[in-house]
Amino acid sequence: MPLVGSRFLPGGIHEFLIYLMFCSSIMEVIWLLRFHGFKYGLLSRTFLKDLDFIYLVSVIHFYDDYEHALILKNASYSSFIISLSLSQAYCHWCKLFKRKGVKERTLVWKVNTFVTLPILYLSEFALLLLNIQVKNYHSTPTLDIINRVVLLAYFPVLLTAYKKLLTK
Repeated sequence: MPLVGSRFLPGGIHEFLIYLMFCSSIMEVIWLLRFHGFKYGLLSRTFLKDLDFIYLVSVIHFYDDYEHALILKNASYSSFIISLSLSQAYCHWCKLFKRKGVKERTLVWKVNTFVTLPILYLSEFALLLLNIQVKNYHSTPTLDIINRVVLLAYFPVLLTAYKKLLTK
């Protein structure tokens, strides 16, 4: 059973996730630009992640069409919710509790890197693909072109960021 169904959608986990992703991404971008500067802030993986989340929120947030939003009832949305929460919890845990002299590549790092993040990336790709395939009255020809461009650029940018994560 998906985490998001017809009984959970109105005011449920979807609303919470969407507003949490949007607000935390905006605040993280402001924090990043304020404390890391414009140049280093824009060239970071964190900025790329936040930009991706803001785009995803703007694309899949059907605030007036819950029953017809098949994207939200798909199993990839449930896996996206779970993997997003686990990866963000690990990311913020590491930022809050930095340990000196401890090896970074622990078992939890390996699970996050080799299990959670690929599930997150693949489920997000599936959501973007479903968003293109499932037509609704929110779609416009310009938005379809933008969605296709983002979908084409998604994996090359993603793999570059993932490679930097593995080699750091």
